Amino acid sequence: MKMRHYVWASVMLLSACATPSERFTDAADTLGFEELTVRTDRFAHRIYSHINAVKNTDRKTLHVYLDGDGTPWQQRWIAGDPTSRSPIILKLMVQDSEPSILLGRPCYHGFSDTESCHNKFWTSHRYSKPVVESMAAALQQWLETTDFNEIVLVGYSGGGTLAMLIAPYIDKIKTIVTVAANLDIKAWSEFHGYLPLSGSLNPAVGPELPPMIRQFHLAGGKDDNVPPFIIETFAKTHSRAQAIIYRDFDHQCCWAEAWPSILGEIQAGNVAFNAGDSR
Repeated sequence: MKMRHYVWASVMLLSACATPSERFTDAADTLGFEELTVRTDRFAHRIYSHINAVKNTDRKTLHVYLDGDGTPWQQRWIAGDPTSRSPIILKLMVQDSEPSILLGRPCYHGFSDTESCHNKFWTSHRYSKPVVESMAAALQQWLETTDFNEIVLVGYSGGGTLAMLIAPYIDKIKTIVTVAANLDIKAWSEFHGYLPLSGSLNPAVGPELPPMIRQFHLAGGKDDNVPPFIIETFAKTHSRAQAIIYRDFDHQCCWAEAWPSILGEIQAGNVAFNAGDSR
């Protein structure tokens, strides 16, 4: 564990002149992840794979990580590069002993200036149908080169929103784990007094997922970005959805520190709480 902290501290010393996308890529590389680009009909996507996804080819379950919204806005201005400045998602994935990949969002990770990208795809349309369908197509394209037969989607913050929206497109998905996820974008916008995400899909009013997909929605009791009531309300109105509240956590703390034990409970089948249970 000390070595991991040392590696992450080294990552944080990267040049301040680098773009958020460059810093993210350097961080992923330092942590031993491999990078490739997958292109769909509309967008390009970065995929970062954990080395276990390559070496442990006998394992049939793949964990697919989806990052949050990053930095869509910088104060009052739309960000030129929305890629996460503080990628908690990498801290989670590096601690996962299962084969895993990080599926990048359209227009993130160095693609914000490409012809198909418009800043609406990381602001008002961040969860839109084109975004969702392209991410699903990119994942399906990557899966065609592998033998994995079960998928676990792990989405942090806005990545959890996308996990719920992508799930209907991928037959192999068996479990969804969201962490501090915005599962009702209307309730979230109203809570903060933001303009509605007018071009985005809302998981809270979408169709129910197939009953064979298990859903674990983790919330921080002290989260003032995505307050736990949004996640609890979602779980109460969706079958097979369980809200698990970590009372002392907020939007960022302390998911990375607790991630090995959280994963262990889910993989062992010990997470069988009713909606609204607290830890």
